Amino acid sequence: MTKTICHFAFLCLAALFPFCSVAAQESDPTLLTVNGIPVPKSEFLYSYHHNCESDGELLPVNDFLERFIDYKLKLAAAMDEYPSVLPKGGLMGAPETSPSGTAGEAQSLKAAAEYSYQQACRAAGNRELVYPAQILLRVDTRASAAQAAKVKQRIDSVWHALQNGADFAALANRLSDDVTASCGGEMGWIGPNQVLEEVERAVYALQKGQTSEPFLSPAGWHIVKLLDRQPATSEVVHRWYLTPRAAHSSSFTAYDPDPFLSRAYQEGLLVSQMTQQTIYDKAAPEEKELKRYFKKNRKRYGKKLKKRDFPQVRDLVLADYQQLQEQKWVVDLRRQYKVKVNKSVLRTIE
Repeated sequence: MTKTICHFAFLCLAALFPFCSVAAQESDPTLLTVNGIPVPKSEFLYSYHHNCESDGELLPVNDFLERFIDYKLKLAAAMDEYPSVLPKGGLMGAPETSPSGTAGEAQSLKAAAEYSYQQACRAAGNRELVYPAQILLRVDTRASAAQAAKVKQRIDSVWHALQNGADFAALANRLSDDVTASCGGEMGWIGPNQVLEEVERAVYALQKGQTSEPFLSPAGWHIVKLLDRQPATSEVVHRWYLTPRAAHSSSFTAYDPDPFLSRAYQEGLLVSQMTQQTIYDKAAPEEKELKRYFKKNRKRYGKKLKKRDFPQVRDLVLADYQQLQEQKWVVDLRRQYKVKVNKSVLRTIE
């Protein structure tokens, strides 16, 4: 699950980093530099206000800043790995070329998006791809019966609100514990074996526009809505990979080839691809290594679980293990790349 959620989280996060109508100007102070690349205050603020709203409240600036820096560090690593795809300035770094880039750069952007699409087609095989959104209320594996019952009561309330006409995306944005919350719960186009078995089974059982009843997985209580389903080779899916603003719409009359959004999307693709090859494309850890991790962290998965119960939570253990590897990677990136925060500019935000 971590693999897929992280992938689409990056895309959603990156899609909210465009210049918009407040492109960086000369008067826009530099908030931080990552590997020598300046990041203006306006970019951070736009990202901050669009990505970290939770239950109507903003996260502390410093908390979001750390997440933002982690993203930029991964982008720095990706730009070193694929230097010809983006100019050195990155999305907001005032590249030497025009915002739409040179013809060669545009071709690189298209090639990377096309590669991602072909990978999705191969993974799907003969099955359709689905475009779901979800609301997830997490249940800690160490939760008491009373705590678990409280989460069940909350998900039932969400379900009743949806039945009475509440907007799914709005509820996901406000209530979901998943990283896709800021995207209205949208998970992007996914195929078989990319999410938890319970989620995949529920999504594929739905018709377009239908919403599932609440169901339980090792991660917690879910409600999923199927926004679209298409053959992997369909133009709808293809266009989404090339231009995320088209999303799951079956009509592209509203398609706007915004060069800034395309650039933001490409940064997300680069970060996703770098994360994929650094963490997820590596050989899966041996079972004994996963079992060792499970044994060391057993309390996280429930006090009553024994060695023979490991298969019940293996997917969750693997997701946690991979998340740990990603955290270690970020620590290494912080050692490798220099990050400098302009504290005087930061104080104007705090």
